[in-house]
Amino acid sequence: MSATTHTTRLDAGPATTINRHLKGEWTKLRTLPSTWRTAAFAATLAIGFTAAVDLAQLSRHSMTAQQYQSFDATSASLFGVIIAATLLGALAVRTVSAEYATGMIRSTFAAMPARRLVLAAKAATVAAFVFPVALLVDIVGFELGQRIFTGDHLQVALSHPGVPRAIVFGAVAASLVAIIGVGLGGVIRHTAAATTTLTMIIVGDVILGQLLPAGLRQYLPGTAAQAAITVHRSSGLLTPDAAIAVLGVYAAIALAAALIRVAHRDA
Repeated sequence: MSATTHTTRLDAGPATTINRHLKGEWTKLRTLPSTWRTAAFAATLAIGFTAAVDLAQLSRHSMTAQQYQSFDATSASLFGVIIAATLLGALAVRTVSAEYATGMIRSTFAAMPARRLVLAAKAATVAAFVFPVALLVDIVGFELGQRIFTGDHLQVALSHPGVPRAIVFGAVAASLVAIIGVGLGGVIRHTAAATTTLTMIIVGDVILGQLLPAGLRQYLPGTAAQAAITVHRSSGLLTPDAAIAVLGVYAAIALAAALIRVAHRDA
């Protein structure tokens, strides 16, 4: 019986440690007023941006017959999640960089010496926080967009093939962008520089990526995020599944770089 008890305690050790780190990071995240302000601002701006873009595309008379047939009402009504992902990614950056700026990171590492686990817990906590916010943005944006498109008979139903996947994948993409933000915050350790880098990676590459061949452009993070919410796939875009996989690779690389640095550089 003593052997069994000893084994149980050993097995419970790592799980207890992980839970303690997750609970600590969640407590820090939820008790910061800026967390909820950022989430509210990101959601409001994203939904408002979606409405503005959808209204700009409302007139059927500005489309050719081919454009009308290939119009992706789902993607058009979900594009705001890219804006939300960027703003929430900036929040993810601050969960790391702000602690370095204030010196609080030393207290964090003193209380929880497993530095890599601390950073991994930050990434997991922020990603879990971002997902429902982005999902809400997608659902509201989709419903609003379809109401706008009803006038020109461009709307699609929630049950339309590919729509539920696009809504969920938009939230997954935002969570992966948040992990990239944590990684950049851990590598750069300066809020403005890391936030600027993230913005250029997600939003900037949609513009600057036009200078690249389509075969390369589709693997850029911002373009991949756009592909994740697409139902009617066009040339130069990955399939939604492949797009999520590409974003996952970027998130893994960013977080791995931060884990390496945090393990070998002083706070």
